[in-house]
Amino acid sequence: MTRDAIKKFILPPGPILSLTLIGLVIFSAILYYRAVKIQRFLEPALAISQPKIKFTQSINALLAKEFGEKKIEGVKFRAGSILVDPSSFSSESHYKKGAESEILNKLSRVFLSALNQGELREHISLIMVSVRFPLLSNADVNRITSLHAQQRAWLILNALYAAEPQLEKEYGTYFAPTALPVQGALKENNWIEFRIVPTERLHIEVLQRFEKYMQ
Repeated sequence: MTRDAIKKFILPPGPILSLTLIGLVIFSAILYYRAVKIQRFLEPALAISQPKIKFTQSINALLAKEFGEKKIEGVKFRAGSILVDPSSFSSESHYKKGAESEILNKLSRVFLSALNQGELREHISLIMVSVRFPLLSNADVNRITSLHAQQRAWLILNALYAAEPQLEKEYGTYFAPTALPVQGALKENNWIEFRIVPTERLHIEVLQRFEKYMQ
């Protein structure tokens, strides 16, 4: 094939540059369109989650102040919950005497700090002190085990009150000892759980933020 014949198949520089610019414009328009769609999705999602994120960050800040940033043996933090290995506490007689462990002292200060802050307190409905027990097929055994777990939960709550008497005096209605049944060999199923239950107000704030995107 001669050189002149090859040149027939090659576009001159001008059209090539024009096509390249058109392609870039179309590509930029596609990226912009997708960015706008993503923003329209992310904006309400972020607005809706902001009250919960702010509440969680405030609780986490109080936990970090007492427990530090490093991992603590026998203590794990979950969303809205603090799990404590029962071996981190001493015997039940220790609770009865009111000689609180270091972990209970720290937890009592965390809860007191949270409840002393009006903005945080209005978002806390309940702080559950839960002792877990295995749920068996024998109903009679389950009732007895549940009563023992409930009693232990009361002992732990009383230890919290002994560490910070203001918790019971001013905020006793915010606490509840509970026996929590679990089935199967779940990991950490015997750990003691301190769960912060949010109020309906937190859910209302979420709905209020969502309302403007529904108009």
